[in-house]
Amino acid sequence: MKRYEGSQIIGYRAPKFDEYVLPLSPPPDNSKSLSVEGQVSRYTYAAPEGRTATELLRNYKLEFQRLGLETIYEKKLGGPGWFGPVFDKISEEDGLGQILEYNEADERLIIGKSHDAKPSYFLVFVTSYNDGVIPESMAATVKKGRALAEVVAITPDVLEQKMAFVNADEMKGAMGDSGKVVLYGIFFDTDKDVVKPESKPTMDEIVKLMKANPQLRVHVVGHTDNQGKPDYNLDLSRRRAASVVRELTAKYGITADRLDSFGAGLYSPLASNATEAGRAKNRRVELVQ
Repeated sequence: MKRYEGSQIIGYRAPKFDEYVLPLSPPPDNSKSLSVEGQVSRYTYAAPEGRTATELLRNYKLEFQRLGLETIYEKKLGGPGWFGPVFDKISEEDGLGQILEYNEADERLIIGKSHDAKPSYFLVFVTSYNDGVIPESMAATVKKGRALAEVVAITPDVLEQKMAFVNADEMKGAMGDSGKVVLYGIFFDTDKDVVKPESKPTMDEIVKLMKANPQLRVHVVGHTDNQGKPDYNLDLSRRRAASVVRELTAKYGITADRLDSFGAGLYSPLASNATEAGRAKNRRVELVQ
C-alpha cells in the first residue's frame, strides 16, 4: 500500500506475529469487532502541511480500489467519534504520545480485506492533530491541524506458508477467491527441474481437485527468487512448471488439454527478496485458473 505523496513517516512497527482487533462499529461502544491474527505491521504518517484529513482519506480509498480490497467497514465524517481507545496501545508502543487522539471532528476509519482464501486486512485511520502530548522528537513535524494517517496491515503468517501442504478444498477455495492457488509443497533440488518424491501429497491433492472439477483447466506457473541471473531463473521456472505438467499427465492421468505451463522466473514476487523469508515465499508453483 502506497503512502500519500509527500507524507512523512513518524511511527513504524516492523511486522511480527500478533493479534489485532478491528473495530466494525462506531465509538463509543465499538460493539462489533473482528479479531484477526497474522503478521501485524503499523505505519503512522503526517501528511504534507495544508492537506486535509478528507483529502488524505479520499486518496487511501483510491488505494483500496487499486489493490482490489473489499471495504468491510467505514466510519464516515460526523456522528460519534474518538477511536482513541483503539489506538492507546499503538500510541504507547510506537512512541506517538497522544497525537492520534482527541479530534473527533476529523476522525474517519476504513477497513478492507483482500479476496484471498487467507485474506490480508488493512486498517486506515485518518485524523488531524488537535491536542495531547507530542513526543519531543515529533514537535517540529506535528503541528495543530496537521492531517495524520495510521495504517495497520495484518497479513497471513509467513511461517504458515512454510507448512507447504494445501488440500484440494483449500485449492478450490483459493481459486474461487483470487483465481489462483499458491503452492509450496512441490519440491525441487537446487537448480534442478525434476519433481521430488516429497511432492506427492501436494500432487495427490492437485489430482483430487482436477478430478472433482472436470471442467477446470489450469496454467501451472513456476516462480523463483532473485538469486542468480534473471535469464537462468526464467528458464529454470519454465522447466519446473513443464515438469509438473508432465508428472500430472504421465503419472496421474490428467489429460494434457487441461494443463499448460509457464515460467515467470523472478518477475512476479510475493515478498521482498532482501530476506530469506521473502525469498522462500517467492520460490513457489502456482495453479492459475
